[in-house]
Amino acid sequence: MNASNQGDTKCCIVIPYKDNSHILARCLTSVLSNVPATTLIVVVDDGSQVSVKADPDLINFLSDRRLHLLQHSENLGAGSARNTAIQWCYKHGIEIVILLDCDCSIETKFVETHCHLHAQYPEVAVFGGAVHGIGDGIWATLDNLMSWFTSIPNAPFREVDRLYHIPTTNMSLKLNLLFKEIPLFDAHLKTGEDVRFVQRLRRNGYKLMFSPQPEISHYDRQSFADFLQHQYRWGLHTFILRFPQLQHHKLARFLLIILFILLLPVFAIAASIITILPWLRQSLKYWWYFPMIFCVYLYKGFAIVVGTYNPQLATNPKKF
Repeated sequence: MNASNQGDTKCCIVIPYKDNSHILARCLTSVLSNVPATTLIVVVDDGSQVSVKADPDLINFLSDRRLHLLQHSENLGAGSARNTAIQWCYKHGIEIVILLDCDCSIETKFVETHCHLHAQYPEVAVFGGAVHGIGDGIWATLDNLMSWFTSIPNAPFREVDRLYHIPTTNMSLKLNLLFKEIPLFDAHLKTGEDVRFVQRLRRNGYKLMFSPQPEISHYDRQSFADFLQHQYRWGLHTFILRFPQLQHHKLARFLLIILFILLLPVFAIAASIITILPWLRQSLKYWWYFPMIFCVYLYKGFAIVVGTYNPQLATNPKKF
């Protein structure tokens, strides 16, 4: 289905996608049954092996007039996929863009709540909503604790301070405040583009808020391998996010590696405290997970060293 202008539509949900069509099908089932008839949904197929148009799990969704498909001929990354969709939204006069991951589901009033927040607080450029992790077993629990500590359900309504960010898993954007920042996401990053986006907006004086509503459900990683792979990928981009000006300075990177290795236990303790504190405000039972989170950050430290030694591992080799 080719994208087309829907006239007065002002809100659009953006979902990047690559392969795993059954996951996108679950997401679209949730979205299409819970959003208003005037809300558009843009799916960006980021170089899937089987096109959405030809995938038996997805083909039945294409008859819904709210759904629009944009396609990349090759895999360019989630940041690039979101940029493609946001450019389309800006061109078609969309006012509020809601970013959602394909491994999520929503409930009734999801769109209406995001739009109401922007109407009530017109000076706020970005709202982040809560993320409720779903999954069985210890690895899903740790994935939830370490991925969504910035977006805990029932956490207070607040401005997002510099220690925390808003994940693109549940984020809404007011485009008329952000048009000067387009393209919004750094397409050169394989992961962490949402962290850099939040850093840039905060540096440029925009206001970012967290609201416990709307809340979404995210299907967390349940296997040991998937969980550690995710943590490793995020460790790889830590250096290039924190010290982008040093990525071409070999001596500076070498000295940082030595210093980081010496301070690795301190890093793991500090990162674990930052992660666990928002959960402790909900319940003291989360103290039981502190030793495991600490061990994961020690492992993640290894990925940080690797990413500092070779920053290109965290970047997309494609030219933009």
